[in-house]
Amino acid sequence: MKLYGGPLSNYYNMVKHAMLEKGLEFAEVELRPSQEPEFLLKSPMGKVPVLETQQGFISETDAILDYLDDAFPQKPLFPKDAFAKAKVRQLMKVQELYIETPVHNLIGALFNREVPQHVKDASQPAAKKGLAALARLARFDPWLCGKEFTAADIFVFYSLSLSNRLAQQVYEWDMLQEIPGLATWYQSFMKRDAAIEIMNANKAALEALAARK
Repeated sequence: MKLYGGPLSNYYNMVKHAMLEKGLEFAEVELRPSQEPEFLLKSPMGKVPVLETQQGFISETDAILDYLDDAFPQKPLFPKDAFAKAKVRQLMKVQELYIETPVHNLIGALFNREVPQHVKDASQPAAKKGLAALARLARFDPWLCGKEFTAADIFVFYSLSLSNRLAQQVYEWDMLQEIPGLATWYQSFMKRDAAIEIMNANKAALEALAARK
């Protein structure tokens, strides 16, 4: 298999982490999002990540994670029980829609662009509401959904790492302190071998980007 994208993409990092956890063999192909016709045949929206399989190409992180768990059931990242699986997906969706989405509006700050005041005023209250929802769902026992490490841990970690970087830069606000147990869970995740590899690659890519400015 081939995984297209790069270490600056938190969604690329989610898929890479899942593949590393499962012990899968794959090649990384560094590629940026593109509207080039050739790339649109692989990813209809021109987004990364994209996974190339023997059967063809899959884009959209949720779809890729589902495929990986179905095609390679070793070390599952989703529970077999339907209700438990739905709770994993619920956590992922809360993080995506109600925490990352409002904070993502601050993304210009990473590129030294001024963030409009009305965006600053709206993003933090919306994200706090999302974090409150996450707090109602997360169990931290020790992982988000209980004893087993799941796709929710992977998704929330890489999504939250970007969201928190933006929150700290714009508001000097550490999201990890918003929920009891969240910072401890985050530090535990960072000790996993896959996370160490991925975060080192992300750090190197950020440093290279800063050097080009």
